Amino acid sequence: MAKWTDVGNAEEFVSGTKVSVGEDKRLVLCHVDDAWYAVQNVCPHAGMPIGEGELNGCILTCPFHGYAYNVETGKNVDFDDDLPLRTYPVKVEADRVLVDVEAGGIEPG
Repeated sequence: MAKWTDVGNAEEFVSGTKVSVGEDKRLVLCHVDDAWYAVQNVCPHAGMPIGEGELNGCILTCPFHGYAYNVETGKNVDFDDDLPLRTYPVKVEADRVLVDVEAGGIEPG
């Protein structure tokens, strides 16, 4: 069952940017063009806060080791067999950004 969590007003999130949101800032919300993506705020490579990295289009790069992930899929763009970022569904309703914190892609081990 979905657990949609309100993370803020859509107008607060500028396109082309990302922000750490949610309980304990455990998610990174990325606004790319007209699309919204949410991923875990922990780099699967070394457990560091990936939300501190750079977002370039749909690619979020860990500032600590340079591993880069596609926020649409969670997959590492350089190493196919690397653990992916966990992704979460996002929707906008009545100008509010909602993230389903119970759903998500693969939970990194």
